[in-house]
Amino acid sequence: MAGLGLVFGLIGGAITMNAREFRRRAQRTRGLVVGLRASRSGNGTVYYPTIRFTTLYGRQVEAETGYGSNPPPARPGEEVPVLYDPDRPTRIRIDSVMGNGMLLGGVFLAVGIVLFTVGAGMALSL
Repeated sequence: MAGLGLVFGLIGGAITMNAREFRRRAQRTRGLVVGLRASRSGNGTVYYPTIRFTTLYGRQVEAETGYGSNPPPARPGEEVPVLYDPDRPTRIRIDSVMGNGMLLGGVFLAVGIVLFTVGAGMALSL
């Protein structure tokens, strides 16, 4: 169990670090949700918004977010805060706890810590 906790913790740490690094270099703007792509799996449906926005240099971009959720983070027609990579403007995230990867990373990290602690405690009690 401690090994599984370590794996979850490492994944959570990597997701969190990636999200922090993306936020550090990203440009911020406002965008309009122009569509939702539904992705169905055995666990249900996840929605990925497509957002149209204008970069700092006036280029209009339409891109799909890398993180999906259910319920969708926004509906078509809604305006949302956007983070985008200035070197690759089609790499975008909604600037929110749910949309930028911080929550997902935090959940994996927390589960990893709990599993590792329980597993280590069980191993030490034997």
